[in-house]
Amino acid sequence: MKIMVFTPYLPHRRVGHGGGVAVRDLIIWLAKKHDLMVVALIRPGEAALVAEVRELGVEVLGIPFADSSVSGLNKIAFFSQRLAAFFRSLRSGYPLYVEKYNRKDLTDVVAKAVQEFQPDAIQIEYLQLSLWARALRQQWSLTDHKWPRLILNTHELGSLPRQRRAARATNFLARSLAQQEAAAWQRLQVDASFWVDTTLCVTPEDQQLFAEMGGRNLVTVPLGMDLSEIRPDWQPGSQDGRETYLFVGSFGHRPNLLAAELLLEVIWPVFRRARPGATLILAGRGSDTFLTQRRTPAAQKEQKIEALGFVDDLAPHFRNCRLFVAPLSEGGGIKIKILEALARGVPVVTTAIGAEGIAHESAEILTISSCDATFAEAMLAEVNDLAKSQRKAAAGRQLMASSFSWEAIAEQLAKIYATPS
Repeated sequence: MKIMVFTPYLPHRRVGHGGGVAVRDLIIWLAKKHDLMVVALIRPGEAALVAEVRELGVEVLGIPFADSSVSGLNKIAFFSQRLAAFFRSLRSGYPLYVEKYNRKDLTDVVAKAVQEFQPDAIQIEYLQLSLWARALRQQWSLTDHKWPRLILNTHELGSLPRQRRAARATNFLARSLAQQEAAAWQRLQVDASFWVDTTLCVTPEDQQLFAEMGGRNLVTVPLGMDLSEIRPDWQPGSQDGRETYLFVGSFGHRPNLLAAELLLEVIWPVFRRARPGATLILAGRGSDTFLTQRRTPAAQKEQKIEALGFVDDLAPHFRNCRLFVAPLSEGGGIKIKILEALARGVPVVTTAIGAEGIAHESAEILTISSCDATFAEAMLAEVNDLAKSQRKAAAGRQLMASSFSWEAIAEQLAKIYATPS
């Protein structure tokens, strides 16, 4: 089949966040069996990376898209585009974050690419590009051509993190703003499910919630991991003899920032009183800046906290750590960081939010804790029972093989692509 994938992020090796990594892996697996074209927004400095994506065996259409890093006259154009998006958001009731992608110059390029490539199916990654589906539908309604099948992959329900933020808010203004944002995302989500043939939810919890909102034609298809490239090789302390605890994430993403703050300010001080030789490792784009803004070099050394920034190869850090920890209090969808830890055979301590779509506490795969100081107690209980950690790590890898391999997910998607519109 001929498949097009629309993504707001160019799927290069250094994309730097879980969703982007998942899209890249998806493209690798789809390209094994389909004629694939990737349509991606290209941010400043990424043009040279298009060739790298083409090496995956796919055709790539890169569409320039300015962000806040532009300068000079381009800055004026950037702010003008954002202002126009703001007014579109007021009129539509959809989030500004979505309306910034809803530009006629972008949708015209996309529509022309579809006309030339003539795909059997189009998969749109992320809800923020869902207005492209509406634009295509509007154009297709004026023609007699056969429409390709349209699939929207949500990655997460945008309303859910905002609802959780509102529930946690300690003042009226923050709660009200979060509720307004949640309502805008919910409006978009439900409408978007009518613009496409199938909407993919990455967890059963998302699908149930989406259906209760009024969404239609919903299917649960998880994000996955390329298990052919990842081997379970957990050997705590094998790299440098240290007792390390690892947290990974893009520090431009609010749920990761909140989790890291909780680790630094609440969890780690309690844990280190019991394990004074332990070291906390933060990895991911922005983690170094995050830490230097909150701890002096002397405090980092004294508290045994390190931040690595973006890391090309995390495998040694996963292999070496005693636990992967993710005290997530916000967010939605499935957490790629936790899938990777499980795929590498590393025991995980997380929260109910972190475990969504992966496993329940009764499954004896993840250690699930509350998002407070008791998280440190859960870590200590896990550390003090190595045999139990080993059993959970082995069960986690088995779960990945049975439910989260890209090979199985790509086969499931192929069936959806082949379903008549």
